[in-house]
Amino acid sequence: MGRARARTAYRCAGVVLAAGLGTAAYAAQYESAPTFTARAVLPASYLDSPYFKVQNQVGVENYQYVFNVDTQWGTFRIVGTTLLKVRAREMQAAAKLQEIGGTETLVDAAGATALKPLGTAKGLITEPGKTIGDTFKGVGNFFGGINAGMKATDPRKEGIVASVTGGAAARRKLAFDLGVDPYTSFKPLDEQLTRLATASAIGNTGVNVGLSFVTGGASIAISATSTSQKLREALRDKTAAQLEEQGREFLTAMGVSKTAQDAFYANASLTPTDKAVIVVALKTLGNVDGQQIYVETAAGATSIEMAFYYRRQSELIHNYNKKIAPVTGFIRAGRAPMIQTGKGTVSILPVDYLYWSAPIESLAANGRGQMWLTGRATKTATSQLARARGWTVTPKVGDRLD
Repeated sequence: MGRARARTAYRCAGVVLAAGLGTAAYAAQYESAPTFTARAVLPASYLDSPYFKVQNQVGVENYQYVFNVDTQWGTFRIVGTTLLKVRAREMQAAAKLQEIGGTETLVDAAGATALKPLGTAKGLITEPGKTIGDTFKGVGNFFGGINAGMKATDPRKEGIVASVTGGAAARRKLAFDLGVDPYTSFKPLDEQLTRLATASAIGNTGVNVGLSFVTGGASIAISATSTSQKLREALRDKTAAQLEEQGREFLTAMGVSKTAQDAFYANASLTPTDKAVIVVALKTLGNVDGQQIYVETAAGATSIEMAFYYRRQSELIHNYNKKIAPVTGFIRAGRAPMIQTGKGTVSILPVDYLYWSAPIESLAANGRGQMWLTGRATKTATSQLARARGWTVTPKVGDRLD
């Protein structure tokens, strides 16, 4: 590859890896981003379904597979295998919800009252146990929610009116029952959740359509094993503002500065779910050094894909700490966070396909240690990392860390 092309690859590549990294320390023959067929990189169950069909050609961008997916809502460009699996479930949920009309009934096994809170201010105070879908337990929590909402800076937080009239709570509960993200960035599902939650909150939906039709798949994609159910329940029961309030308490206890917290919560690319997952994953590590490094890095996410990358990486770090070796702290390599363990430096990268390139060479120039990949690496990348910088590459770690 020529020098001009290498410089272009260096500028364009890297969800995290290329950001802020220095010039490569020595010349190497870089590899080009390849293309694959969908069948070569995906299980058959994700190639097509009644709800989508993945186009045959799959590229690689930022070391992630790039899928073009045809759906009834149009064609979507989805970056990364894990995000594709999440979207597959969301497509199924959106299509099924779309079939439900406003005059039909929507309820789960818990019953209709959970989706039909009282709509008056008097009811909110005199019968607090039934308000906001039974997700707020009493008047104190109700007013606490309003107070949190007034203080919150998250641009994705619910409006105060929505949070107290029931629409926001109904949406969160509906998402919980479906096993999808209440703050999804997939527009077709977002629209259906809003439509049905609004109808439910004002009593326009009925009660004869079950919600168990979405089965299998990646669900909400929260895999921090010991905390996943509690976290899902928190996403159901707390407003985004309340999640932020609690998250700031956790981050302060970790020693993360207010400036870093403000940047983290003000980032619109990170959904409230992304932020909650990252904070909980960091909290489970206990008293380790450098957690602010990770928060500052995640606060720099500039796209939905980059935000999801950090969320996924934080979960993998949590699971590494639990299953492989204790994490003792974080270090920064350029702008890419790595973990320190008793076994040395470990870079955990939720990527699909690592090939030898300028950003990878520059990343390796920041030290030596282990690279754990959820996907695979080329022989050239593996040998160059080992020979030039003393990095060992461990591919396909998803089974060990999920």
